[in-house]
Amino acid sequence: MSSPANVLVFGAGGVGSIYAALLQRGGATVTAVCRTNYTAVKTHGILVRSVKWGHIRTHPNTVRTCHEARAFGPFDYALVCSKAFPGTASLIQDAVTPNKTAIVLAQNGIAIEEDYAALYPSNPIISGVVYLPTTQVEPGVVEHGTPLEEFEIGTFPIDAPREHKEAAERLSRLFAAGGAKAPVHEDIQTRRWNKLALNACFNPITALTLCDDANYLRSSGFAVDMAKEVMREVGSVATAAGIVNAITDKEIDEHMARHLDRLKTGGKEPSMLVDIRHGRNIEVEAILGNAVRKADELGVQTPYLRMLYVLAKARDFATSKREEDGWKPIVSVR
Repeated sequence: MSSPANVLVFGAGGVGSIYAALLQRGGATVTAVCRTNYTAVKTHGILVRSVKWGHIRTHPNTVRTCHEARAFGPFDYALVCSKAFPGTASLIQDAVTPNKTAIVLAQNGIAIEEDYAALYPSNPIISGVVYLPTTQVEPGVVEHGTPLEEFEIGTFPIDAPREHKEAAERLSRLFAAGGAKAPVHEDIQTRRWNKLALNACFNPITALTLCDDANYLRSSGFAVDMAKEVMREVGSVATAAGIVNAITDKEIDEHMARHLDRLKTGGKEPSMLVDIRHGRNIEVEAILGNAVRKADELGVQTPYLRMLYVLAKARDFATSKREEDGWKPIVSVR
């Protein structure tokens, strides 16, 4: 009988807390790297309140940094659930064992895998697409108010060695043992671009307007058409990049249907809007910047995406107000 998988969860926010709980319920040994919720998780564990799984209380090993996490290693998997900010790949370095630890990216955006592959060339890289609407309502307490949950995974690159693909298949079984869905895709990039169409649309639009998704759609007669145009632009870039049929009109309609249904049931706040409300930085580059740069590289016109990128970049700039990045306060004249 094989030994239980040893999993590091880096970023125990809403998604990370639920995945930590499910993996531990599925038999894995879990170590969670926490920030603001460290004391609560260390003292009381993680409480998940879910319409799908009910109440789950788990007590992972709780640490503040990957350096501290080394005491509980070596790890079979490092599941990265933090925001996809530039430089994140280096933050898990202390917990990654060469040739052993499979690095799993539960993050939004495209072209995020290259940094990890460059830093950890001998380790399996498993790219994941998350569908898990969740909110951490207080430190260590996470609510999952919809049956929607799926973690689509696949190796990066597509032609990864057989042992890397086996690591993805084992991870899928771990999630299944915990009661969740983690199907393995031969070509995960198609699914990643499909999710990008949704994120590149509703994340920046809601963050910039301070409307939840339903109230944005209620705001004018042009709102639905603009959202669809943004998704179509993402589809055009994907097609030019060789990701054929990643975002069809049918899939755009399916994405939109979930948001239009909320006109009746109540809106949701995408992660960028939540971050803006809490004064945090947003994932501009992974979700928008990489797509715009890819469009420029391939000669694809993306006026809506470019506008959203420029405005979201400025909003993020105003959140940080870092003088080292060029921010200058208004000088009053008296």
